[in-house]
Amino acid sequence: MRLLPLLCTAKGLLLSLLLWGLVPQAALAAKMTAPVKELLATAYPVGEVLRYEVTWMGIRAGELTFEVKQLDEQGELLAITIRARTVGMLGRLYPVQDDYRVVVEGEARLPSHYRISETKRGKRQIRSTVYDQQRGRIVYQRRPDSVREYRVDGPVHNEFSAFYATRVMPLLGDEVIMIPTFADERRNEVKVEVGQGGTFQSLVGRQEYLRVQPRLDFVGLYEKAGDPEIWLTKDHYRIPVRVRSQIAIGSLVATLTYYKGPAGEFGE
Repeated sequence: MRLLPLLCTAKGLLLSLLLWGLVPQAALAAKMTAPVKELLATAYPVGEVLRYEVTWMGIRAGELTFEVKQLDEQGELLAITIRARTVGMLGRLYPVQDDYRVVVEGEARLPSHYRISETKRGKRQIRSTVYDQQRGRIVYQRRPDSVREYRVDGPVHNEFSAFYATRVMPLLGDEVIMIPTFADERRNEVKVEVGQGGTFQSLVGRQEYLRVQPRLDFVGLYEKAGDPEIWLTKDHYRIPVRVRSQIAIGSLVATLTYYKGPAGEFGE
């Protein structure tokens, strides 16, 4: 395993923390859990900013910043922007300045466009994915002369829209939560399991939390050794205060250091 490239590659860093376990289930190909409408304004809010410090076995490795922006007057078109940076010694040895942008539409907040801007060896590389949700068509462009097209049976999220969609799911009921996600060149069903996360002190205060966890049936691209976990506040804000993912050696942990949204402003 090449550990340093894993940690310093923004996609590896992000997806090791945020990519749900993808569990192929052909019988459930058309199923997708609908969001709770009342949570869209508080747990998927326009203007929200989340900033995390990422550590590997207690060592500072990077920073992640998420923001939700409104693109139209009706609020039907939103953009999720993500910025990934390595910091400290790792940042000096393997500088990473990567930016991601996901445009989502409608009440289901499904992605329509995904843009990745990565810096490798001092050069900026742009990749994009277009999601035609109605026709089940996905077009991925790595370079002007490199275009791939995929067909899927039903609507899909991508890694980042799935992360946000989880916050507005009916997590407190008995319903099985399914979030179909396009990854590894196919549509995968993601089953989300919910448990009690306990009561503890975090950036946003001492309160109860939900522990959200996918069912992980394979190791995946980034050599995860266990199920990733997300701790959400047990209220109508569903603030993700902590994310932990086991990898082959140790674990990656993202801890919320700044929040700005409907619940107020906390941190830096």
